[in-house]
Amino acid sequence: MSDSNNGFLGGVLLGIILGAVLAILYAPEKGEKMRKRLVKKSGQLQEKASDALGTAGDLMGKGRKKMGI
Repeated sequence: MSDSNNGFLGGVLLGIILGAVLAILYAPEKGEKMRKRLVKKSGQLQEKASDALGTAGDLMGKGRKKMGI
């Protein structure tokens, strides 16, 4: 993948994360309930990101194998 594609995908991922954080922060909840929600959501996002990285690694491995690299 070229550097420009990596930069674009990184920007998209950053935008998604920032959008999620802002949506949570501007929700009409306060205090302890909001902190619990933030912790839960951040854990979910971390898990999804980890899964996505694993899938990307698998796809790259398959692509390399197909190309004989």
